[in-house]
Parts: sequence; C-alpha cells; structure tokens
Amino acid sequence: MTRKDDLTVELPGVPKRRGRPSTGNALTAAERQARRREKLAAEGKVSSTVVISREVQQALADFVEFKDVSLGDVVDRILRGYLLRKR
Repeated sequence: MTRKDDLTVELPGVPKRRGRPSTGNALTAAERQARRREKLAAEGKVSSTVVISREVQQALADFVEFKDVSLGDVVDRILRGYLLRKR
C-alpha cells in the first residue's frame, strides 16, 4: 500500500523524473571493460573468444550445469589437462 505524497509540490513546466538520480560518476563502457581486463590480468587470466560446434557447446553447458561450476573453470580444467600434462 502506498501513501500519497501531500507535501511535495511539483514545479510547473518541469517533468517528473523517474528512477534513481544520476551521480555523474558513471563509467563509459570502455572504462568498465578496461577495469575488467585489469582485474583479470591481476588474477593471471586473459579473455579469449573461440568458435566451437553446437554439439561441443551443449556438452559444455550440460557439464557446467551438472558440476555447478563456471564455464571458464571447466574450459581451463579441460585444456590444462590436455595441454599441460606430462608427456
């Protein structure tokens, strides 16, 4: 149940603004992405984009759901086991 505001007076000619007020400190998309890359680099990680078959993607999605881990962790674990194993 909401109460009607009887104390606030609307200014004539000024439309009522909706939503959270702006702080003026918002980052651009490029700034947010740069911060994300810095954070990943600090963790010793990089971002990589690959193209895979739908069959492999579905198998990855099923495995991620079954194990309840992130996709990045699964791919890292698989590649680590395949590429960094002792020969």
